Amino acid sequence: MAHQALYRIYRPRSFDEVIGQSRVVETLRQAVRQSRLTHAYLFAGPRGTGKTSVARILAKAIQCEALTEEGEPCLQCSACIAVEKGQHLDVLEIDAASNRGIDEIREIKERIDQSPVMGRYRIYIIDEVHMLTTEAFNALLKTLEEPPPHVIFVLATTEPQKLPVTVLSRCQRYEFQRLTVGLIEERIRQVIAEEHVQVEPAALELIAEYADGAMRDALSLLDQTIAVSGKNITYQTVSELVGTVEPIMMEQIMTALTSPTDLGDVMRTLDDIYRQGKDYRTVLRSIAQQIRDIVIWRQAGKDLFPQYRREWLEQLDARLPAKISAASWFHALELLAEADTRLRSGFPAQLSVELALLKIREELAYPTEPSSVQEERERAHRVTSPPKAAPVVYAEEAVHNPERVSSAPKSSADKNHDNDVAPIDSQDMSQDERLKLFLEAIRQERPSTYALLQEARLQVTPKALEVIFSFPAHRDLMMASHHKALLEQVLHKVYGPEMQYYLLVGNERPVMVSKPTAPPLSQNDRAALVDEIRSWFGAELPVKNIEESNEGGQ
Repeated sequence: MAHQALYRIYRPRSFDEVIGQSRVVETLRQAVRQSRLTHAYLFAGPRGTGKTSVARILAKAIQCEALTEEGEPCLQCSACIAVEKGQHLDVLEIDAASNRGIDEIREIKERIDQSPVMGRYRIYIIDEVHMLTTEAFNALLKTLEEPPPHVIFVLATTEPQKLPVTVLSRCQRYEFQRLTVGLIEERIRQVIAEEHVQVEPAALELIAEYADGAMRDALSLLDQTIAVSGKNITYQTVSELVGTVEPIMMEQIMTALTSPTDLGDVMRTLDDIYRQGKDYRTVLRSIAQQIRDIVIWRQAGKDLFPQYRREWLEQLDARLPAKISAASWFHALELLAEADTRLRSGFPAQLSVELALLKIREELAYPTEPSSVQEERERAHRVTSPPKAAPVVYAEEAVHNPERVSSAPKSSADKNHDNDVAPIDSQDMSQDERLKLFLEAIRQERPSTYALLQEARLQVTPKALEVIFSFPAHRDLMMASHHKALLEQVLHKVYGPEMQYYLLVGNERPVMVSKPTAPPLSQNDRAALVDEIRSWFGAELPVKNIEESNEGGQ
């Protein structure tokens, strides 16, 4: 005998067997019991929540020859059996996804006036009704507006917003809700008891959680795991099937994101996850889920999580720094959302994810005091606003359109911030000693800037410091205003105010595209220059004052 899917075997047959839709079921049961039926029903809700199953149960109850006092179909009469087998001549089920044209609706209209053959009503169940074409909806509208008394329509859809308002207004609407994890777990326990299957508690909870409120998805996943591992289902098996990142890998990446260790830890862990076959969007979603869970764990407590998640989160929470503020976690979630948006827009996946994780590490591994997170960001923006001279070059522009890093005129805020770094006497030091002093000063002032410099190769010339990164993502992180401000301050303290710096990637070379502008001439120098020009030509030349001309034109 051919295998039958579990979700078909354990599909509810009566109103009592429907799980998680008590309001819908009770209303329909009472309507059948009291014979208060309407000509059109609309069942709307997420996939796998029982819309089609309830439509069939309603059809059985309407056609049942021995309806119970509670409004339940008897499941024993010929009408109930025929509906269950799909053989009832007066219960027609149509899949609008594959029969979406006007011809199918016209066929219904041609037969709609025919009297029922086996039962009291002709019942049309139209699944995925939102897939019908506009012409088909227009043809259906007239039938819904003035239906024969023996016709009942049951429309089911996951996207009711796509239905015309004229159709919605003619239907009695019922909203189906997602099932809770607890309800799905309870139903799965009943199924595995019937199927004589052993499932680890953590695996059961993962199946229920991954189903996202859809019982059909949960039973389909259970069916798949039984096919893979037989009668003993482990958490590992379910995790591999659904494509989640293994807990040990998530613990490694969360630890790397929140610890001031080698930046390579983040990159290596990400590479290991990718080699396991996980796509980058799965990685982003998994990290976002972990951050969301750890924030709720710290803010609201343990009761909101299933048992297997509690044990995992308790271990993870113990390894993460307690001083990370909720604001930093929320900012990390925003960075993940931005990376996901870039992925969907066609941005290179690896670069997008790596850049997001490095930014998150910058946020989490070197947190400021919780009360001063926003103040620190505002100060960095205030004291290091973009200079009016050319800024540090980007990787793409280093050869084609490079710009020289120069010291712009400092605002009063900049001058005040310069005092944050103590004066350094380095006149008698060798080049190597100066560089070590420079790095040590950076490390003491801001460890996160020092960590980025550790990922670069530093090359000192008489007039500039070249910071050469291997990856564009590292250089992009160094482009943050607070990093650049500190770099310039310490550089000037150690090497002098004329020293400049370049942020490069790979084999890029700094190129000067413009020369410094000469200082303006004084009034006396300007007059002397005019006299000299007159002597060259031996004539009186009219002289126009440009500044006065400009003022007059304004």
